Amino acid sequence: MYENLTIFISAITVIFGLFGIFLFLRLLKAWKNIDPNIIKARVFLAEKFVLNNLLVIFIVGLLIAFHNFIEFLSLGYSDFFYGYLSARYPARLISVTELLVALLMVEWLMYQWIKITKK
Repeated sequence: MYENLTIFISAITVIFGLFGIFLFLRLLKAWKNIDPNIIKARVFLAEKFVLNNLLVIFIVGLLIAFHNFIEFLSLGYSDFFYGYLSARYPARLISVTELLVALLMVEWLMYQWIKITKK
C-alpha cells in the first residue's frame, strides 16, 4: 500500500517539477522586461508580500531539512533484504510527501512573483 502511494506521489512531484520549470522560465521572461523601481513599488504596495515570501522560504527550508534528517537516519528507505515492506516504509512516504509540499510552496511563490511583475 505504501509503495504504490509513494510511487504515485513521486510521479506527481515530477509533473509539478516540470510545471515549476515552466513557471520559472515565464518569470525570467517577465523579469527581463521590467524596471527594478516598478518591482520595488509593487512589492511595497502589496500587503504582506515580503512577509509571505520569507515565511514560505523558511517553511520550505524546514521541510528540506526534515527530509534530509529522515534520509540521514536511513528511515526513508525500505529494507528489501529483510522483508518486502519494513516498518520504516511510512517514513519514506512522509519524506516524499514533504518534498511535494515544498515544491508546491515554491511554485506558489513563483506564481506570486509572476503576478507582481505582470501588473
